[in-house]
Amino acid sequence: IHVTSPHGDVHVRAGDVAAHQNPADIGPSDWVICTVKAPALLGESGKRLISPCIGPQTKVLSLLNGIGIDEVMASIVGDPSRVFGGLAYVAVSRSSPGHVEHVFTEKIEIGHMLDDEEQVAEAAQLLSDCQVNPLPTTSLLTSRWEKVAWNFPFAGMGIVAGGVPCGELMAHQGIRNITRGVMQEVYETANRDIKHRFAARQNHGSPVLIEDNFVEKLWTMSEADSLKGYFPSTVIDYLNKSPVEKDFIFAEPLARAQELGLAVPYMTMVNEVVDILTTCNDSKTRESVQKILTDSMPMATATEATISSSASYSSSPKNTQKKKSEGLDSRKNNQKNKKKNKNAFSSGGRRQLSTVSEVGEQVVEQYDSQQTRNFYKCVMGGGGMDIHFGLFRHNTDNVRVAAENTTELMLNTMDWLKPVKPESVVLDLGSGHGGSTHKMVQRFGNTSVCFNIGEEQNEMNLAFAKELKIDHRITCQQGDFNLGLPKDWESKFDHVYSCEVLCHAADKPALLSEIRRVLKPGGVLVFSDIMGADGVPEEILRPFTDRNVTTVMARPSEYHYQLREAGLREVSFTDLSNNLKTFFQLMLDQVNNNYDQFQEEGISPEYLDQWVESLTNRVKVQAEHEAFAWGVFAAVKDTE
Repeated sequence: IHVTSPHGDVHVRAGDVAAHQNPADIGPSDWVICTVKAPALLGESGKRLISPCIGPQTKVLSLLNGIGIDEVMASIVGDPSRVFGGLAYVAVSRSSPGHVEHVFTEKIEIGHMLDDEEQVAEAAQLLSDCQVNPLPTTSLLTSRWEKVAWNFPFAGMGIVAGGVPCGELMAHQGIRNITRGVMQEVYETANRDIKHRFAARQNHGSPVLIEDNFVEKLWTMSEADSLKGYFPSTVIDYLNKSPVEKDFIFAEPLARAQELGLAVPYMTMVNEVVDILTTCNDSKTRESVQKILTDSMPMATATEATISSSASYSSSPKNTQKKKSEGLDSRKNNQKNKKKNKNAFSSGGRRQLSTVSEVGEQVVEQYDSQQTRNFYKCVMGGGGMDIHFGLFRHNTDNVRVAAENTTELMLNTMDWLKPVKPESVVLDLGSGHGGSTHKMVQRFGNTSVCFNIGEEQNEMNLAFAKELKIDHRITCQQGDFNLGLPKDWESKFDHVYSCEVLCHAADKPALLSEIRRVLKPGGVLVFSDIMGADGVPEEILRPFTDRNVTTVMARPSEYHYQLREAGLREVSFTDLSNNLKTFFQLMLDQVNNNYDQFQEEGISPEYLDQWVESLTNRVKVQAEHEAFAWGVFAAVKDTE
């Protein structure tokens, strides 16, 4: 074997090592160092490969990339205390039989599955005796995630783009943006997974998290000239039609993100495309990949990123055609128009609202009169104080119970991410008449500041709070968040809570930045909103936007991106969209069943008929197109 390296070439002759084709010929050993490709470890093949070398005291060190490898090794060895793992940041690939190219070296890390420092020291000494100087890690899982944060984006996008080296991913601005987006998602998944598994093990102390500036440092390293022509070994396997390390590098990290309820559109797209391109080679492959990329276009638009459909199939980047879809160009133009006039927004067929003050006036008109308050309380709240879309836990749940379930979920989410204590100060943004705030204060005993545009709603809020004897914990401030939040609220709140209000924001990125400003370091944002589903044309949503003071409706992937751009982290999305069709239908039933009573309360037939038409259309388009999305987002402000 001939190795070329910036540190000097190495030639290993056949007689220098003892080589065996059958692991049974080796037999039980003190140490087994495993550097095979991960697919060889899956299922029974892994047991056949490793088990013959395992004795009662054998220790196993796997120098492999990916998440979940140590669990597989533990199942083979039968004892996690004898399982070690290592990560090699060495940029090594086999260019031809017997020829290995080494182009870049940073470090080799080793750790122990149970993070036993004495065991790690023993493994480090073993390698040091062989003139390899590894860096011991205090958390093997953390180190594995740090490596996957590079492998997933660069190996994954290298395959998605047709089998290209790192430099070509960095040269194409659109693909570069998506690659960076994948890296960010892996980083956020990593820290959530580390916390989750640390808690499950009931360890003392604190979990070892990946540092805040890790992505920036890793990205800078990836721009090194020495990596421009480097093909990750996973990409080489793809080009050579060899088995690709999909399970541990792509599938398992994505599965953990989904298990934690994280919205990871970039990771999902890369995993799906890699799975198709490495699994099948028939005529339907292009159609399948094209559909995934087309469905991902709203996400790509959010970063102003484009990816050529032909780049997804060609093994030669020189043949790539830079063709953009009309839909993507249209969405990008919409984004540019929004940037030109941040105060302007479109609501489908409704007239253009050209000023922020006009938006505020329309919101007050829609929600803050006696008639409309009674209407919404009945139609969306079922007569209760939770006036928003509802989560159906049981077949018997009605509108009121479903809406209460939503409030419970949001409060639980907020408390889980950062416990709400009596000393906590919470901002309820767009608090309406305070239904959520009252439940929050009754449950946690916290202080709530309600920021809401409706003067009469605020008076009702405080009146209800006085009846509940919690008014000493609640203050109301009238204001329009489209004009910004008070300047003296810098780092004021432990939590920000908002229920189906951001749809009325004329400039959502600006509002999210304001929310981050008023959160304390480590503070938590939890909000729900009604959105258009990713990929759904705006025209289908017009009957809704015509009925509501709503901007061009956000998409889940856009919120996900905008939250990160605002400087918030650990973004998660609980998708509750499957509840909408039922809730729309029950809203329609509420209108029809209470039609005469509404008229007696002074609501005009014209107003009611418009609602019947709008809700009938919502039920239809949700059943036929799943056009609307709804759910709960959560995010955390970094500690400073």
